[in-house]
Amino acid sequence: MSDKPSISEIGQKETSCEDCSLFNLCFAHDISPEEREEINRVLKRQQPVGRSDHLFHGGQSAKTVSVVRSGSVKAYQLSHEGDEIVSGFYLPGEILGLDALSNEKHPGFAIALEDSRTCEIPFKDFVTMLQSSPKLNQVMLRLLSEEMAETRELLLVVGRLDARTRVALFLMSMSRRLARRNQDPDQFRLTMDRRDIANYLGLTIETVSRTLSTLQREEVIEVRGKLVRVLNRPALEEMAMRVDDGSRRQATG
Repeated sequence: MSDKPSISEIGQKETSCEDCSLFNLCFAHDISPEEREEINRVLKRQQPVGRSDHLFHGGQSAKTVSVVRSGSVKAYQLSHEGDEIVSGFYLPGEILGLDALSNEKHPGFAIALEDSRTCEIPFKDFVTMLQSSPKLNQVMLRLLSEEMAETRELLLVVGRLDARTRVALFLMSMSRRLARRNQDPDQFRLTMDRRDIANYLGLTIETVSRTLSTLQREEVIEVRGKLVRVLNRPALEEMAMRVDDGSRRQATG
């Protein structure tokens, strides 16, 4: 049995940014000790968020900037017809709420996929710190740039790649992100359901289920409910890299 903490257990025992097990993954790692002290002063730690509870709603005035401490969160928007469009999944150490910096309102929604905890910085305090800290501005600019790159990659995935490659890319992305959190990269539980994965990848639920079954039949992965075990990592990585030359040029600019 693995002695590594589960996603839900990560970060539950620490009481300061510097002592947190997620410190190397959090934006607080990249700012000065003085700035971290200011964060520590206003931070509300380990705020519980129940499964299916919203952290915020689209159009709502921003009250906090949140870092996922444990659990996982889904971000989504609503189309003009009221249909849900999944835009991302957030794991421990990742920050939510930066999309409200432009007009202090959230353009989309965030909902907990499981019982989770967050560290919350009051939005007004966060904005004040941004105004006085060039370093914090630099870190936030990097994070926003990374989010833009992920959005661009998602558009590439949805628009240009076949279902097999999309699913392989998704599984490899989750594997690598979990590995950075000291989780087993070859055996993990997907906290999102098939519907959310299909929505995110621009596929139908049936196509996602069929693709997972095919990969299992080919002994690339093993799937038991939401538990995924990678059996042939080189094969999965090769599938995830099957992007045509034109798509590669678009992805790299």
